[in-house]
Amino acid sequence: MTSIIICGLARSGKDAAANHLVEKYGFTKYTFSEVLKELLDKEGIEPTKENMNILGDTLRFEMGMDAIAKILAGTIQEKEKLVLVGPRSIEEVDYFRKKFPDLKIVKITAEKDNRFQRKSVDDAQEREAFFERDENDFEKKGLKRVLETADYEVKNNETLEKLKANIDLLMNFHPDLTK
Repeated sequence: MTSIIICGLARSGKDAAANHLVEKYGFTKYTFSEVLKELLDKEGIEPTKENMNILGDTLRFEMGMDAIAKILAGTIQEKEKLVLVGPRSIEEVDYFRKKFPDLKIVKITAEKDNRFQRKSVDDAQEREAFFERDENDFEKKGLKRVLETADYEVKNNETLEKLKANIDLLMNFHPDLTK
């Protein structure tokens, strides 16, 4: 079984990269944020970025830093190719490394200006507030350690088509990712 984790900062292109793996290479996509959205929906709470952040922090505090990974794992159906998007802590990555020993981590990177230009209406609209999220993810959740453990890096500073081409290069030069 081929398993890939895609990680990166907000608006770096994680979902776009994962969607390309689904569309071109037949991967099945699971996202860490979807776990939070579904839990909030069940409680009748609007799944805003702020609410998802609060819930994620609460779950990690109550159940451990790998809490979201454990919940997500319960939804995964064994498939030939899995892409898991958006872990925030090294404990979440380690949880899946135990479950899928051949797991590879792909870090998507993009310049700050590009990421800020890609912000959605749900994101903080002020530059300073937008980038505060990076610090929160780095320090409070441990995303910095996740990014440091990446096996591969894909840059996303241009168009969506260029990102897809960069993903294709990665897949072509590393056949272990396409088994």
